Amino acid sequence: MLTDDQLSDFQRTGLLHLPGAVAEPDTAAIVDRIWEHLDRGDGVVRDRRETWTLDQPSGLRAITADPRFNALGSSAVRSALDRVLGTGRWKTPRRWGRPLITFPAGRGPWTLPTGGAWHNDFVPLRADAGERAVQIFVILDDLDVHGGGTLILTGSHRLITRYIADTGEPPHPRRVRHALSDHPWLRELWEPPPASTDEERIHRYMIDGDRIDDADLRVVELTGRAGDAFVMHCDTLHAVALNTSEKPRMMATNIITVDDLVGT
Repeated sequence: MLTDDQLSDFQRTGLLHLPGAVAEPDTAAIVDRIWEHLDRGDGVVRDRRETWTLDQPSGLRAITADPRFNALGSSAVRSALDRVLGTGRWKTPRRWGRPLITFPAGRGPWTLPTGGAWHNDFVPLRADAGERAVQIFVILDDLDVHGGGTLILTGSHRLITRYIADTGEPPHPRRVRHALSDHPWLRELWEPPPASTDEERIHRYMIDGDRIDDADLRVVELTGRAGDAFVMHCDTLHAVALNTSEKPRMMATNIITVDDLVGT
């Protein structure tokens, strides 16, 4: 059960960390299934690095029907959804998650992404108040810093909530990014000045952060142990990150909506 402080942090940052939410034997079984698929479909073999020629493999949705993926909907995850979305207000998904795989990109410097890499996943508006959806991320294999973990712009959901209130428009990603470009700090996240360095950008966005209106903004990299889960507000800006580690980034994700949005 989430504490009031945890719920308050989620409302402020748009991100909730659930350490050990899924048992490690369950995540290991899912990882095994992913490698089986990659081996059979693409010739990508777990212990043969020379076969890791893909960047982000596709076609993995088919394997999510495997019962092993049901473990992603653990009791800890379900309890968090009850607290954030409301008990009985969300519908159990047919499939609990799809894999997010990013293979190592070499030993070059790790950098923050730019441009359209930063986005919110569109979720339709609803008539009544309250959270309408969250996105779940589960780490399937231990994930270190700069290992390709998804980047989250914490606090950005507050700006998109204001955008919706001010315009009455649903939060289509391109329109949202265009509107938020009025803020120099945000505009330079996806359109960095020519003279800026990777180190300066990392410090500016991941350490210093900024405050816009009532939103405290900072880029956070999802890292942790196998079985750690994160619950993210559906309007939070996020991006795929470069993987400069020695192993693939293996995570799973899903968007959980309230009942009246499921299937829309």
